[in-house]
Amino acid sequence: MKIAFLGPGYPLRGGIAQFIAILSAKLQAKEQEVKIFSFKKQYPKLLFPGKEQLEKSKLFIDLPIDSTLIPYNPFTFKKTIKKIEAFEPDILILKYWIPFFAPAFGYIIKKLKQKGNMKILYIMDNIDFHEKWLGGDLLTKYALRNSDYFITMSDSVNNSLFKLFPKLDKSKVHKLNHPTYDFYASNKTKSFAWTKRILFFGYVKPYKGLDLLLEAMPTVLKSLPELKLEIAGEVYGNESQYSDLIKKHGLEKNVTLHNRYISNEDVEKFFTASDICVLPYKQATQSGIIQLSYAFGVPVIATAVGGIPEVIKDGETGYLIPANDVQAIALAIINFYQENRLEQFYHNILKEQEKYSWEPFLQVITAL
Repeated sequence: MKIAFLGPGYPLRGGIAQFIAILSAKLQAKEQEVKIFSFKKQYPKLLFPGKEQLEKSKLFIDLPIDSTLIPYNPFTFKKTIKKIEAFEPDILILKYWIPFFAPAFGYIIKKLKQKGNMKILYIMDNIDFHEKWLGGDLLTKYALRNSDYFITMSDSVNNSLFKLFPKLDKSKVHKLNHPTYDFYASNKTKSFAWTKRILFFGYVKPYKGLDLLLEAMPTVLKSLPELKLEIAGEVYGNESQYSDLIKKHGLEKNVTLHNRYISNEDVEKFFTASDICVLPYKQATQSGIIQLSYAFGVPVIATAVGGIPEVIKDGETGYLIPANDVQAIALAIINFYQENRLEQFYHNILKEQEKYSWEPFLQVITAL
């Protein structure tokens, strides 16, 4: 088979690019011919809230990548179409996570379907978006309407897809578990001695609830005065809203904010140095950070929103807590240490990992 991807590829950074890269590499290992048609530029500088859009990691540099499309520049659409047609793929795979890319995706797919018989598969991350998008549903419908198949990775997204397309043929939708980012192979032997460090990982956006975690820290430190919080991720927006909370509560000695994109090579050191990952999201559909944490055997405290309760077994692989509840965040952290459940959670995570294989994705794609 010839399998094409349309979406961010190396050196563009982030979880979507990583997902595409891992899936591409695993399909290659199954002797499929794969090519990624990536973005030459992903966002205009004026709209990008971060510092840098490129990744300097060397993990994915051997993948076949053609960077042509600028999703906000219609003059690159036809050139991208011609390159995809020249490759003659049997199937084109796209990830969908925000409506910003809908005009480009929708137009390119429409033209490709008019000229050939290639199948279109969307792997869905979001339909109900964290940020408000003017005309978001209309844009999403435009992007998805010519797709042949869909893969969803949570009940939340699955339900939203059928809400958007009530007459969608159920046989076209495959509900799979979000797989683990298993390319982070740690060479360190797991230690069950407390590091007394908790971790908040990933891009820092308002909906992710870092402010709530910082508000919970004074209560946590009354019971666990030696505890350290590592915040590892680039702040999208104003850093002062978090640094002000750190100063307000006198947390300077207990909280470290690493306001930068965490490269692939640096991910391991944050997770292996942490006892537990805390994700107090105010809203969510699903979270790749949970699977990333599981890859290192690190349990997770997270809010019971969106598809998160499908991934965390409360009291077995971590804790589920109510959204927007500062006291619940503090109690979950304190209970984790007082109950001394690190080793138990670790072994439960290892058992759960069997459910989060990439193999179902490979089977579905090759079957299509």
